Amino acid sequence: MHIKRRAFNVLLGGTSLSLIFPTISKGDNYTGPVNWAGISFLLPFNQIEKLMPVTKVASEINSDIDNATFFNSYLNQSLKKIPIPSINLKLEGFAENAKLALTYGFSAEFDFGEFKDNEVGKTAYLMYSFGQSLLYNVYDRVIISSVPIRAISTNLIPYEEEKKYQNIKAELMKRAFYNSSNPETTMLEQFRIMLKKQSFKKKEWEGRKPRVVKVSLPDNSENLFTKFGLSKDQFLEFTGQSSTFAFGYKLESPILPFMMNSALTSTTISRFDFATKLYNKIDVKLPKPDFEIKIYHQGWEFAEETYQENAKSLLKVSLGMAIEIEIFDTFNEKIIYNQYFFAEKTYIENKNKVMRSDAANVCELTEAILERAFLSVKDSSYRNKIIQGDTVQSKYTSAIFQLDTDKPEEVKKQSEHVLKELPQVDTF
Repeated sequence: MHIKRRAFNVLLGGTSLSLIFPTISKGDNYTGPVNWAGISFLLPFNQIEKLMPVTKVASEINSDIDNATFFNSYLNQSLKKIPIPSINLKLEGFAENAKLALTYGFSAEFDFGEFKDNEVGKTAYLMYSFGQSLLYNVYDRVIISSVPIRAISTNLIPYEEEKKYQNIKAELMKRAFYNSSNPETTMLEQFRIMLKKQSFKKKEWEGRKPRVVKVSLPDNSENLFTKFGLSKDQFLEFTGQSSTFAFGYKLESPILPFMMNSALTSTTISRFDFATKLYNKIDVKLPKPDFEIKIYHQGWEFAEETYQENAKSLLKVSLGMAIEIEIFDTFNEKIIYNQYFFAEKTYIENKNKVMRSDAANVCELTEAILERAFLSVKDSSYRNKIIQGDTVQSKYTSAIFQLDTDKPEEVKKQSEHVLKELPQVDTF
């Protein structure tokens, strides 16, 4: 998903809280060993290079501490130093009697290109990564627990430093995996944070299973993608991934992973074997959702006007969009939540437009709406705030988010219904 753009604005960041799936098996809590399968990709190996080219190269970089790959080595090292409480995780080799296996899987990559600032002699890069920690049954190949991880890698790199690396983007992705300068923001540390919430014990999950099953745009939306920087399918993929993570992050709830083809009942784990330099394929099943989340993106519109500051001619840009969110109870066959959200962002850019990335701005605002929408379901104070209008402002940027309704009591009723149906997190 490589995107060539002149420049971009930084997307809203953050990493979602953990999500835990319902299990299929019934019985007593599992107390046996869990095999550690290291890092993997959640798609067939023949699609990795096309869909996640930067992540693929970075994931195969050799370690500087042992014979494994870089990310695997530092994950293993971390899990040895700080073991998961009460879990017999087999970091070396595989226990033949293990019924469960754990892997960190990359699920999507978005490269928003680069922008060279000749005035300061630096290049700005933005890469967006989605991942999952998957716990699955090694015999019937069913996913029983998943922790999503979301990371944004933003960098401003001097030209001289760029020259030191044959593939600077792979190097920057490697730093996003783990580095000692800011370890708390790396994927490794986010993985550890998620593991604290992931359930390894419970054999029967008492709760309901939500999943984003539909992401759509209006029928006449093809014109939105002219010189946009993302194809329509790529944007829908981004929205589906962001919806899933926003739901789990704000509601602290289990949610099944998003797939563009919602009819699929399985996914593929492709695990890289650093000894053979080949990928091993594992097909795993997904439980059927009890709640279907549908995201109806209404599209977007840009508007511009001239803006003067210190005799410099700039552009004042306004970006508006709206999103409708519906949650459908598949057991009772009824809609339990349906609300409409809109937002407008205003910002300043150079008149020659060299600072604009339409794709980055649209993705940023889309994700911001989704996170606020799901927060309004859980947080009654914020729900009242966004109904009135939630305003965010800085020196050169402002935005307003609003839940469009004239029936606040109905919004409250629907939100409380959703919260009542969510499964409870099984903590250590």
